[in-house]
Amino acid sequence: MEVNSIEVPAEFKRNARRFLYYQLFKTSLPFGDFLEPSVRTTQTKLKSFEFNRLLNSDAINAILDGLLEGGDFLLRE
Repeated sequence: MEVNSIEVPAEFKRNARRFLYYQLFKTSLPFGDFLEPSVRTTQTKLKSFEFNRLLNSDAINAILDGLLEGGDFLLRE
């Protein structure tokens, strides 16, 4: 017997969407202020910036909190 499709419960679809949203939008750290487009559309490169701007960024603070304080590597709300 050949199966052409698999029936997925609605709850599984909902959980998958919620997980993807969390991965893409809640756990992503914003480094856009320090990046610019590169020659290839799939790559970026660093902009010129003062080092202190990076040290004071929300993204770096989330990483430092995760490493040094046992935090969750998420931005503070």
